[in-house]
Amino acid sequence: MQEEQVNLMKGLYAALDHVHSFVYIKNCRLEYVYANIHTLKLFGCTAEQLYSATDKDFFSTEVVNGVRAVDLEVLSGESTEEEVTVDEGTAKRRIYLNVKTPIYSDETPNEIIGILGISTDITAQKSLEEKALKLAKTDVLTGLANRLDLDTRLSHEIERFRQFQYPLSIILVDLDHFKKVNDNYGHLVGDKCLIQISEILKNSFRMLDTVGRWGGEEFLILCPGTDLNGAIKLAESCRRAVDESTFPGVQHLTVSLGVTTFIVGDTLEVLINRADKALYSAKTYGRNRVEFLKGIHRSQP
Repeated sequence: MQEEQVNLMKGLYAALDHVHSFVYIKNCRLEYVYANIHTLKLFGCTAEQLYSATDKDFFSTEVVNGVRAVDLEVLSGESTEEEVTVDEGTAKRRIYLNVKTPIYSDETPNEIIGILGISTDITAQKSLEEKALKLAKTDVLTGLANRLDLDTRLSHEIERFRQFQYPLSIILVDLDHFKKVNDNYGHLVGDKCLIQISEILKNSFRMLDTVGRWGGEEFLILCPGTDLNGAIKLAESCRRAVDESTFPGVQHLTVSLGVTTFIVGDTLEVLINRADKALYSAKTYGRNRVEFLKGIHRSQP
């Protein structure tokens, strides 16, 4: 019977060497007592060198501390599943899905004698997920936040205002006479202008602001933590930057900007509508200018 069990274990270990995951066993002292061939290659050691080694022999202190915390949960009887990132922030970053479960004694069923771990490299999968998520939130032409992402961020900032009275202002930007650009120079030149405008907008605002393409030649900027006066100054700086820029093939472009700030009782729709009315005023009063609305009444700077 003992020989049969040995043969079964050899067969199991041979099978695990063909599993494209990192399989390992630790004892209650969190020392390695077994690893399949993929794990040994990852660690760069032999089975003999691995035996009785611990995570500190292979990983950084930060990773070791995180792994140890999970291992202790498993030794208390919990099965766990978590993602672990190694070399985060570098080109060599790897992401692993770690699944761990307690190993119980055959003789004393309630006694935990070790940990079985299976780690699967999901870096490629996560990279595809991240790219898909980024594409879902990004305007293809300009690389700015798209309408969907802007709506999500706006809802978040509005909720923050309601909870903490954290100021929020927005700026709606529209290119003046942009239809003439497309009609006179073609859509390819028009697209290049939109891309250049998006760069000017990004450079005109702060890191905490969100610059996005609202649609067509319209852009929306979220300015959290900013009151109306602060947003007006940012808008004027942006207007001036566009006015002073040269656009290849077109030479000169201007923008009109509508500014407003979130007030108690507003909804997302009310806020956007007020910014749109302020933008309409900027167009009406001659374009290449900043107008703002506070509440329902128009005010002059």
